[in-house]
Order: sequence, then structure tokens, then C-alpha cells
Amino acid sequence: MHIQDGVLDPAVVLGAGVAAVGAVTYAGWTMRHGHPRLGWALAGAGGVLVAHLLDVPLGAGGVLTGHVIGGTLLALALGPALALVTMSAALAAEALLWGDGGVLALGVNVLVMGVAGVGVGWAVWRRLSVRGDRWRVPAAGLAGFASVLASSLVLWGAYALGAPGMASVALWHHVAWAVLEGAVTALAVALALGWEAHRAHLRDRADALGLGHRHQAVVDGELEALG
Repeated sequence: MHIQDGVLDPAVVLGAGVAAVGAVTYAGWTMRHGHPRLGWALAGAGGVLVAHLLDVPLGAGGVLTGHVIGGTLLALALGPALALVTMSAALAAEALLWGDGGVLALGVNVLVMGVAGVGVGWAVWRRLSVRGDRWRVPAAGLAGFASVLASSLVLWGAYALGAPGMASVALWHHVAWAVLEGAVTALAVALALGWEAHRAHLRDRADALGLGHRHQAVVDGELEALG
């Protein structure tokens, strides 16, 4: 989904850049009185960089590939504001260090994978996860799926405005990509919940023995793990 420099009309690139700067600035502003999980943010950015390098064949003899974007997972672990800032930093590093996405087109890529991916993934998660604990894994999967579809729509919109003659990737390819994202997101949350259940068991045993413990929030301030 990374758009390179010179593909889109300069006016579209400029407009997307202004919108992306506004979104990231607002996200930073909302965190001004909080205590950002900077350690988790650095780990999340590293995970995004690795995930974006690991292309998975999605059909057509391996010609069409996709990779986990990670916007929903970042939102669940960090909250939507810090997740957007983290994704933007990772995309900037990709563009500057190995040319994966254009430097001038960075704003477009932030809108596609950051604002749309993180925002929609978070919104779907919050909407579905309140139904109860049994919904948390499927909610995460559906959120990951929806985040890629949202990113795809923004990507197509950018092409429609800035490069209307450019052939778009087939719809089924993006649907397959969304399935990949949803599956990985659901698996990650299932593992996190399983790990937390194990930690809770150990914590109960420690409490029974009169041993102290400490914990920290991991996913959306809802999952806890011993620190």
C-alpha cells in the first residue's frame, strides 16, 4: 500500500500531507496530559517495521502479496492516539531508510495506513468488544479485517484523485489482504488473553502465599501482565 513519490498529482500529495500533519498533531495533543507507553511504542514501531518486510503470497502464483499492517494491534496495545503517532514514525523510517514509500508521499501513506487503518480498526474493536469477553478475539479479527478495507478505500480514493489513469489492484486481492490482517490480529489477541489468564493464575497463587505483585496494562488498558 506504500505510494511512491511521483505517482500522485502534487495537489493531492500536498492536501494529504496537510491532513496527515493535522491528524498526527491532534493525536499528540490528546496525549499531552497522559503518560504514553513509550517503551511499548518503540516495540510496536519495531514490530511494524518487521511486519512490513514480511510479504505473504495472496494468490496469482505469488505475484500478488501482502503483509500485516499492524494498525489495529497498535491501537489495542497503545490506544488510538499513540498508535497513530507510532505508525507515522514507522512509515517515516521506512521511507527515509529504505525507500518503502515516498518521502513526499508520506502524508498519503499516513492517511492510508495510519489514520484509516488505526482509526477504523479501533472503532470496530470498541464497538464489538463491549459485547463481552467472548467477543474480544472475534472483535479483534473483524477490526483487523475492517482496517485493511478502510485503508484500501482511502488508497483507491487517492489514486482516483491523483492518478485516475493508474490501474488499481484487484478487489479480491485487498479482501485477501484484509483476511490476513484479521487472522493475525485475532491470533495475537487470543495469545495475549491466554497469557493473561496464565499470569492471573500465577498471581492468585502468589496472593495465596502472601507474595506481592505488580502489573501493567498491555492491551487497551484491559489486559494485564505481571511486570
